[in-house]
Amino acid sequence: MEWQKRYGKQGLVIIAFSHDYPQMLKKFAESFGINYTLARWEPEKLPEPLRSVTAYPTNLLIDRQGRLRAFVVGPNLRDLEKELQAALKEQPKSGKAAKPSKLPASASKKS
Repeated sequence: MEWQKRYGKQGLVIIAFSHDYPQMLKKFAESFGINYTLARWEPEKLPEPLRSVTAYPTNLLIDRQGRLRAFVVGPNLRDLEKELQAALKEQPKSGKAAKPSKLPASASKKS
């Protein structure tokens, strides 16, 4: 919620996935003051690499070009925020974002 407030005007879009049903997601969002999108987790309909998420929370940073730049398993987001700040400084190469790609070797995985 803090990141959405801090970085939303710079282009950050947060989407949280859950396997819960829409009514449960709505109640959760209202109860906790969620200010970003909550989406229902349907692994068979998600693109790679999202289908391979096996732990919660898993946080992925997909940049404006659709590249998966980093992912973090667990609640420690300090390194992810640094990567986010760098990504927000970059300008899109075209008006259209690409689809998320597979995890590149340069992306960091932290837990």
